[in-house]
Amino acid sequence: MKKKTTAMVMASLMALTSITSAFACTGTIVGSDWTDDGSTIVARTEDISGNHAKNYIVHPRTTYKAGEMFKDVTTGFTYPQPSVAYQYTSVPDTDIQDDGYYGEIGFNEYGVSVDATVSASANEKAQAADPYVEDGLREADIVDVILPRVKSAREGVNLVVDILNEKGAAEGNVFTISDKDEVWYIEIYTGHRFAAYKVPDNVVAVFPNCFMLGYVDLNNAESYVASKDLIEFAKQNGFYQEYNGKFHAALSYSEPISGGNRDRVWAGQNFLGHAVDYDAPVFDLFFTPDDGEKISVKDVMELQRYRNEGTEKTPEKDSTVRTIGTERSAEAHIVQFKDEYPKELGGLLWMTMGNPEHSVYLPSFGNINDTADAYQIEAIDYNADSAYWKFRSLSAVAELNREMYGAGVRAYWDAYEDALIAQQEQTDDTVVALMAKSEDKAAAYTTELAETIANDAMSKADLMFSELMGYIAKNKTTDAFVPSVMAEFEAKEETTETVPATEVAPAETAAETTATTETAAEATTEAAPAAEAAAK
Repeated sequence: MKKKTTAMVMASLMALTSITSAFACTGTIVGSDWTDDGSTIVARTEDISGNHAKNYIVHPRTTYKAGEMFKDVTTGFTYPQPSVAYQYTSVPDTDIQDDGYYGEIGFNEYGVSVDATVSASANEKAQAADPYVEDGLREADIVDVILPRVKSAREGVNLVVDILNEKGAAEGNVFTISDKDEVWYIEIYTGHRFAAYKVPDNVVAVFPNCFMLGYVDLNNAESYVASKDLIEFAKQNGFYQEYNGKFHAALSYSEPISGGNRDRVWAGQNFLGHAVDYDAPVFDLFFTPDDGEKISVKDVMELQRYRNEGTEKTPEKDSTVRTIGTERSAEAHIVQFKDEYPKELGGLLWMTMGNPEHSVYLPSFGNINDTADAYQIEAIDYNADSAYWKFRSLSAVAELNREMYGAGVRAYWDAYEDALIAQQEQTDDTVVALMAKSEDKAAAYTTELAETIANDAMSKADLMFSELMGYIAKNKTTDAFVPSVMAEFEAKEETTETVPATEVAPAETAAETTATTETAAEATTEAAPAAEAAAK
């Protein structure tokens, strides 16, 4: 009976992880005026499929000969390689030959971040007037084309404009290019029409798979970069639309909002404190929380897990609803830019592999020069050594029974994340102090720290997966699963002590491991005063 039960679970697991869907992601921006720590947040879920293995890698600085080209082997899109391609990180698909790289999210050595993309499509009239270009720029290329070539977010926007004017776009897309000074929100509508907006610090946005940008001021070059004929082209071809007496880009160029997109805009805006009616004829892209409450990075993590709990539109009550939190997530991420971070540090990436609901957000800085080995394993099919499959398999089993299997997993990761977040201020102080001394030493430290945290979390995921499978095999029906590692947090709670983040993912261990090299040893020593000051 036990073997039969376990076999049934594994069969269900494989069926669940095989769920596929059209590209369907949800993006979020929180301006620094609305975050609890003054950081700027840019985030997105990648909801392509529950069975879509991802890697997390660093591309080293590379030199190219004149005439060498970047090429999308699927579409034939090409673009000249730079003489020097800057170092950058990305989160590509494991099988890059299947349909391109899909680098998704990354930082380059100059602190620029690209988050690509939230797929969207123009309406029929707009596409007929300006069709997509078969070998034009597409989502799969954006990170790997932009990050090796630019030193600022604005420079990235200008590069996109040049490419679209020269090569055109193969599809509609929504994405962001950011650095510590600016966040640019970009919509590519048709083959050659686009608009970009510099997002102010005093707004919040949640955007699903549709265009949402409203008025575009073509005379305001400081805040807008757009096709010169964006408005006139819509008028000439019969799809120009206004809202409140002004040209509205999304109403003009976008498809009508679908039920799934409406579900997520409504849910996301309400979750972040802006009451909006589900049946609103038009959703504003940018809003501010009605209650004035600031938004934390943890709030955004919970938004990316949100399944409309506490409303009438949960999947359990309405099987047609499309929630932001979904089993379709291949990965999800949150980028934080903080004023104290030097530009070359970039920002802080919080990333989870698989569905965030039963996985964990782990931090790494933009200046890392390597990632944990398990992130680099190319395993399209299940592989117990792959970081993606470690987290995805655990979350998939947890989702088979959220109450009996999933609650304990989620509770543990929740406590784990809280400990990491609590530790982050001290870590920031250490890293910023190191950056002032030596960028190379800072990179050695942040690399080892990120690897230590990731490896610790993966060991916990392996343990919980093993324990959960054993729990299921025993056919427990009364007591919900509780992972053994939860005792670490419960013991601290009983003594009213705060759980040190170092007990979850020890920064000291990262420093000690890094200290096996002379450079890292010096980095750790020089960072000590800042760490001690932060602790006091």
